[in-house]
Amino acid sequence: MIQGTIILKKYGVYSVLADGIIYNASIRGTLKIKDRTYVGDEVMLSESNYIIEKVLERKSLLKRPPISNVDQIVLVFSLKEPDFSYFLAFKYLTYANYNEVPAVIVLSKSDKVDEQEIVDIKKTFNKLNVPVFICSSKTKEGIQEIRDLLKNKKSVLVGQSGVGKSSLLNAIDDNYERDVGEYSEALGRGKHKTKEVALLPFADGFIADTPGFSSLDLNLSKLEIAHYFPGFEEKYLSCFYSNCLHQKEKDCKILEAVKEGIIPSIAYENYIKLLQEGE
Repeated sequence: MIQGTIILKKYGVYSVLADGIIYNASIRGTLKIKDRTYVGDEVMLSESNYIIEKVLERKSLLKRPPISNVDQIVLVFSLKEPDFSYFLAFKYLTYANYNEVPAVIVLSKSDKVDEQEIVDIKKTFNKLNVPVFICSSKTKEGIQEIRDLLKNKKSVLVGQSGVGKSSLLNAIDDNYERDVGEYSEALGRGKHKTKEVALLPFADGFIADTPGFSSLDLNLSKLEIAHYFPGFEEKYLSCFYSNCLHQKEKDCKILEAVKEGIIPSIAYENYIKLLQEGE
């Protein structure tokens, strides 16, 4: 048996990387019926006919984008075209926390905005212990720092269409030659170029490029949002009520932290907005 990693699924063919060799594999019918396979899965292949016989236990699983066994989520947001969205950032950080996968924010297109805007965004997320990296594929600012972030890890890049994920990948390693989507001012968003989740080997790890999205449904309850919103994860445990939604409840530690400036007001405002989407 050969152990490898699924790096691409396309037209029913599984590209499995094992010891530097990419095998074009199929999957045993009974296994396909029993459990869906994901890019990122560690699998066992038969040596005779390259059929996937077994999917090994996963350490993490994301349903959107569909990928398994990632060490970190790299949330890519452009500062301009499309404009940075606090709401989308907090929404995806909540999603990462719920799935228990560490997340960082990468702000692209730094050459298109004033320095003060970058400072303000970084200050907000640093208060919540969320790492923020700044980059420009055009000027190459921050590219080496991001390379260091990605070393020895399986990372997934997530972001709207047009934020510069493919451009960032090409700046990290020009051997990738990922298709770059243009930003459509008429639509207010980017045009999709990446069509599937693909794992790209990089520095003893992998980088997963993913299709851009225009929206995300969390499908979380209000209580789950109250627990997993960034900056809330530990403080909510000290609230007077175990089911506290951090609105007007007695002895709410989140409200106290907002009042004291520990949790930025813009974070709380977006929490209330996100709470309205809870089930």
